[in-house]
Amino acid sequence: MKKTFLLLSLIAVFLCGCLQSCDISKSDKNQISEATFDKYCQYAVDSVRQQFVPDRRVNVFDVKINRADDKIILTGVTTLAEAKAELLNRLQTYGKNIIDSITVLPEQDLGDEVFGAVTLSVASMRTSGDYSAEMATQALLGMPVKILQNGNWLRVQTPEGYISYTYAGNIKRMNKQQFNEWISSPKIIFTENYGFAYTEPNSNDIVSDLVAGNMLKFEDESGQYYKVSYPDGRIAYTDKKQSKKSDEWISSVNLTENNIATYGKRFMGVPYLWGGTSSKAMDCSGFVKTVFFMHGIILQRDASQQYYTGQPIDIDDDFKNLKTGDLLFFGSKAQNGKKERIGHVAIYIGNKQFIHEATQVKIGSLDPSSPNYDKYNANRLVRASRIIGNVDTKGITTIKSNEFYQQQK
Repeated sequence: MKKTFLLLSLIAVFLCGCLQSCDISKSDKNQISEATFDKYCQYAVDSVRQQFVPDRRVNVFDVKINRADDKIILTGVTTLAEAKAELLNRLQTYGKNIIDSITVLPEQDLGDEVFGAVTLSVASMRTSGDYSAEMATQALLGMPVKILQNGNWLRVQTPEGYISYTYAGNIKRMNKQQFNEWISSPKIIFTENYGFAYTEPNSNDIVSDLVAGNMLKFEDESGQYYKVSYPDGRIAYTDKKQSKKSDEWISSVNLTENNIATYGKRFMGVPYLWGGTSSKAMDCSGFVKTVFFMHGIILQRDASQQYYTGQPIDIDDDFKNLKTGDLLFFGSKAQNGKKERIGHVAIYIGNKQFIHEATQVKIGSLDPSSPNYDKYNANRLVRASRIIGNVDTKGITTIKSNEFYQQQK
């Protein structure tokens, strides 16, 4: 990695002197060797990617360079038209034959079906379009998504901005009108950790399983059941004891310190799953994300993203500044030329204790005298952040304010 960086730096210095000098005429630029210009092209691609897409989890700039005789062919995809424009501007300055084959997402062959909603209780989202690919995250039933690329595997973006792939059957594709009808329709939210939707009231015949945070369209009421429909049109019934009308639920949730701590304990013992964000199984940031989502708040997906949100809290004075509900971030501090790295997150619950997902959801302590003292994490605590009181700041939205949950114009 260091060698690659050094090489790119040397190329940048060389080209800044050789290609960008105002003393070099256009005719001289055209005499630049193919090898040198090819290196400059790669440098330009890497430079534009670094400038416009510092976090590849929320934007795409997958561009490749191919040469055909005297032509430079640019292929690939990006979510940012301005990044593509910047790259073309840098390369075309030198009068070379540049062929632009970069697609700005969403792809045109999606037609007008660039919206969708999840049809499973929990849909796995992967780093590439293959079941063997690493799971990046999960999306819950009824969750709105934006579709970026077509195929048997769809490349989609979820409400917190995360981009990943999911099997096409997991998403009900919609045009804008269909999506607006879905998003504006009254909903039911499932509030228990786990349960089922049934074919009829008082029936044991199951339509699907359900987890906390699943949202279905409200159709009617039948005794102790809600009649609901899925994004793909399936009809089912949910027990009123396990679900609520979403408007009533949003109005009733109260984002307080104690409520966050109490709700987090509902997941005690839920197993760890890399990429998991549901009450079936979850990872550390998925746990935090789920707890806040069930209070109407959408957080960033990963711990290293959540780290940059909220109000920073000083933890040096024996943790006296911490409040219940604050997020604790663990990893390694910047030292000896190495950057700070965040690899774990937990929710502070008071008295130097925190709840987190590590093999299972459990409670640890920062106090060496405590029987549940977590020495490993106590020694790698980096910083803390306060979400409560900082909603609708960078990276923290409500379900109501998040653009994915609003009608598209």
